[in-house]
Amino acid sequence: MRGVVEQRGDSRWRVRVFAGREGGQTRWVSRTVAGTKRQAETALAKLVTEVENGQVAKHQPGTLADLLHQWLETVAAERSAYTMREYRRMAATNIEPAIGAVRLDKLTGARLDGFYRDLINRGLSPASVKRNHALLHAALGRAVKWGLVPSNPADRATPPQALTRPTVSAPAVGDVQRLLADTETESPIVAAAIALAAVTGARRGELCALRWSDVDWGRRVLTIARSLTVIDGVATAGDTKTHQRRTIALDDALTAVLARRRADQEAYAAKVGVALVADPFVLSPAADGSTAYNPDTLTDYYKRAAKRLGITTHFHELRHFAATTAIASGADVRTVAGRLGHADASVTLRVYAHALEARDRDLAGVLGAAVLGPVDRRPKANEEEAPAPDELERSRSLT
Repeated sequence: MRGVVEQRGDSRWRVRVFAGREGGQTRWVSRTVAGTKRQAETALAKLVTEVENGQVAKHQPGTLADLLHQWLETVAAERSAYTMREYRRMAATNIEPAIGAVRLDKLTGARLDGFYRDLINRGLSPASVKRNHALLHAALGRAVKWGLVPSNPADRATPPQALTRPTVSAPAVGDVQRLLADTETESPIVAAAIALAAVTGARRGELCALRWSDVDWGRRVLTIARSLTVIDGVATAGDTKTHQRRTIALDDALTAVLARRRADQEAYAAKVGVALVADPFVLSPAADGSTAYNPDTLTDYYKRAAKRLGITTHFHELRHFAATTAIASGADVRTVAGRLGHADASVTLRVYAHALEARDRDLAGVLGAAVLGPVDRRPKANEEEAPAPDELERSRSLT
């Protein structure tokens, strides 16, 4: 019978024994042991004997750590490499050391609320705690489907709410133009990436994963079909963040940028004396276009250019620039959400509420003028113009 010993902290171990399969699911029996590794191995041997002799129920609910281990293996094929890295980090750093040893049938909403309070006391933000709650809710929801627990205890827990809604910032139009001009001579690839990000609102990984087959010159649209993620220095292409493809219309200016990028790529290949691969990456540092531009390298180059110009910004803010500029121009939220690749327009409403508030103020003026007519702010004949509030205050201080 198979068994494993896993270290869970200083002098803490988890021993697990394979107990067969039921309903297509692997079953394990586990215990948490305090002491040395040799003591953990002794406890494992004892547990193997107990399971073999039927002294331990093979299908007990198990611990939360057992569930997380099994759930992470199950969903790995459904999530991006970056998402899985974050899941494993939260599980190993936050959840398992604190409540991993709790049996599933003993886990309550109150216990989870206490765990959330501890995370806040450790200095985690409410948003970070909510991400841990989301992971737990998903894993425990799968436990309900597997028949390990009758209901989801995370449904009875209350993660902390953010006290203030986070706001996003975006560079000014002039700053974007300066960044484009600065990078155009030194790195035309980065300049093209800046232009694409500012006009399409695509994420950096989506831009780096673009191939020329994603550009439809006839229809003048760009298809965002995949995203490039770098984990521990290794780049992998996967689905977009929302696992959906989207098409983005190209205007004359951005079409010209793409045409120049293609011409530069072909000229570079000819100069080196190589042929382009069948479907080159749009943003490729390789002469044959076979490799994608590294998203982290793109971010670092952009950061250095911004610092050189005295602009406080980072690459992701170009996405915010595209969104806020679109909303300010009067584009409806659903169209903006589609361009950004948001799964739901409510995400756009929540993230860019400040831009919508400005649009609402403009709309108030339009509706007011349409219903009530324009307001004549000029002073009437034989009537002095009222002083501005600051002028009125100064006059009072002199008297």
